[in-house]
Amino acid sequence: MIQKLFRSFHESRVQYLLISGQASILYGAATFSEDIDLWINPTQRNLNAFIQSLESCHARAYKLTPPLTNRNFVKGHGFHFTLPGLDGGFFLDVMGKPPRVGRYEQAEKRARTIETAWGRLSVVSIEDLVELKKTRRLLDYEVISNLVRISLEEEKSPDPHLVDWALLNTFRAEDIVWILRTFNPSSIPSRKAVKSALEAPRDLDIVRRHIFEDIACLQGKDTAYWTPILKELKRLKSMNQLVPEGMPIAYPKRRTRHS
Repeated sequence: MIQKLFRSFHESRVQYLLISGQASILYGAATFSEDIDLWINPTQRNLNAFIQSLESCHARAYKLTPPLTNRNFVKGHGFHFTLPGLDGGFFLDVMGKPPRVGRYEQAEKRARTIETAWGRLSVVSIEDLVELKKTRRLLDYEVISNLVRISLEEEKSPDPHLVDWALLNTFRAEDIVWILRTFNPSSIPSRKAVKSALEAPRDLDIVRRHIFEDIACLQGKDTAYWTPILKELKRLKSMNQLVPEGMPIAYPKRRTRHS
C-alpha cells in the first residue's frame, strides 16, 4: 500500500517531501520509525491531488485531524491518517507548513531523490531535516547529531560553511571535539559548547552541560511555535469541527444541476 500511495503521488503529480523518521532512516541517521511523515506543497491544486490520492488508497482520518482545507494547511496544522496494509496498516502524518524550514518551493530545490523499496522518493535535504528535528523530543537531538556527522563524512574536504554549520548543529560533546580536531575550522561559532570544547577538550561534562542548555532553549522555541496551533486545534475540537476519526477521506464531488 505504501508503494501504491507514492505511485499515486507520482501519477497525480503531488508535490511532497518525505520528512522526519523515515527520511532519517534513508539517510542512515535512525533505525526505526512507526509512521510516514510528509510535507506537501500547500497550494490548492496540490491539496486537491493529494486528497484524491488518499481516496484512491482508502485512507481514513486518525486522531485530532482538522478539516483538509488550504487554510488549515497553510496555518501549520498536522493531519493524521491511517492506510490499510499488512499488520494493521500504517500511519501517515502530513503538514503543509512545518516549523523552521521556510517555504516549500525552496526546500524542494534542496531536496534529494532517493531510490527506496517504495520507489524513487523526494526526500527533504539533511539541512532542512536537522531543523525539522529540533523538537521537544530529546531523542531527536541524537538523530540530528547523526545527520551532521553523515553530512561531514559525505564530503572528502568539507568547505568552511559546512564545518561551521556542523559545529552549530551537533549535540554530542564527542562530535564537537572531533570536528574541531579533524577539520581545524577557520572561525569558531559563538556557541558555549564549542568554545568549552576548544578550551578544555578533555572535560566533556562542561561541554555536555552547555549542550543541554542549547537543547532546552530549542525545546522552548518549539513549544512556543506549537502553542497557538494547538490552541486553534482545541477550539476546533470544542466546536466539533475535527474530521471524525475513522472517516474515509474522499475528494468532494461537484454537484450537478440534477443532484
